Amino acid sequence: MSSMEFWGVEVKAGEPLKVEPKDFCMIHLSQAALGESKKGRESVPLFVKVNEKKIVLGTLSPENIPQLSFDLVFETEFELSHNWKNGSVFFCGYQVIPDDDASEFSSDEEEFEFAKAAIAKDKAA
Repeated sequence: MSSMEFWGVEVKAGEPLKVEPKDFCMIHLSQAALGESKKGRESVPLFVKVNEKKIVLGTLSPENIPQLSFDLVFETEFELSHNWKNGSVFFCGYQVIPDDDASEFSSDEEEFEFAKAAIAKDKAA
């Protein structure tokens, strides 16, 4: 089994942020939101860089779209960035952390393989 805990970061203007999930952990990116700003109405593209590929996640707008929802899971290092000069963008979600007892996973996996074998044997009979 595994547990989940809140995860969140602030990506400041002009400062891309590298995120490296801990060993055997996953980060679920759920939302991005604009921080406070007293000026500016421009669109704010959000980027993620994975395996040297930079991809647009979406575009925020202070007036119309101040936050976006995602359903993205990362197991390896990634980099978050934006080009908004008037403030920070906040990303949040949760991280999945495996329990210390790895043997529990192994026994579940073995039971699954045993069940598959039993079903295959029944179908052959």
